[in-house]
Amino acid sequence: MMGLGFNKLMIITMVITSCMMETNRQVKAMSCGDVSLNLSDCMWYLFGHQAKPSLACCRGVKHLEKLAKSNGDNLVACDCVRETIQRLQGISMDHVDLLARECSAKLPYFKFIDHCDDQQTP
Repeated sequence: MMGLGFNKLMIITMVITSCMMETNRQVKAMSCGDVSLNLSDCMWYLFGHQAKPSLACCRGVKHLEKLAKSNGDNLVACDCVRETIQRLQGISMDHVDLLARECSAKLPYFKFIDHCDDQQTP
């Protein structure tokens, strides 16, 4: 009888652990590292050395679009881009404004770089 109760407890524990692991995989929020990594191929464009973003740049931009699942993700990305612009002198704000459109992506935070807290997802 004791063995039967123990087996039920083990099954319940395994199910709960499995659910927690799945939840942890789905909750991963966007980080500045994600933003930097995905925009690294865009630097030549953002500094004005290219008229159009490269295919690699646009792949990164589109990947960011997929990662940005919430207003929180968009806020993190916006803050990261704004901080990078402030740190790196010479980035073309015209190119920042055009980047998402040039790559056919919807990244609302590029429109709110000066006011990240005001941005909302569409």
